[in-house]
Parts: sequence; structure tokens; C-alpha cells
Amino acid sequence: MTPEAIATEKHYTVKEVAELWSIGENTVRRLFEDTPGVLRISMPTLTKRRHKPKVTLRIPLSLLERAHEQWSRNSGSSR
Repeated sequence: MTPEAIATEKHYTVKEVAELWSIGENTVRRLFEDTPGVLRISMPTLTKRRHKPKVTLRIPLSLLERAHEQWSRNSGSSR
């Protein structure tokens, strides 16, 4: 897929993916936080208590489909 096509395709929030797949938001974040192709948006923190900047993830549909297919294949082979 071309970069232009990826930029204009639907991108899902962590919450949307968690609801679609019936898993926790932290699980989705761990699965996709270091995945190439996931859009990472860093927000500066406004409080001194928070040391890390808030990072928002947006996951493209094509990446979700590819990950689901791969994980479905892998989970079926381990049974």
C-alpha cells in the first residue's frame, strides 16, 4: 500500500480497537506501540507530576487486518 493510501485510510483509536476485539486498552497499546505504521502523536504534559509525555496512537485499518490475520494464524497452530 502506498504512503498516500495509508494516510487517507481509516485510523482507529486504542479504545476503538479494544472494543472491536474485546480486549483491554492497555493490551492494545502494548501490542501496537512499537509497530511500524502506527501513528504516534506526542502531547506535552501540563503537570509536573507526569514525567512521560502523553502518546496517542492511531492504528490504520490495513495494519489491524494484517495483525489480526497473522495472530489468528499463529494462535491456530499452537493448539
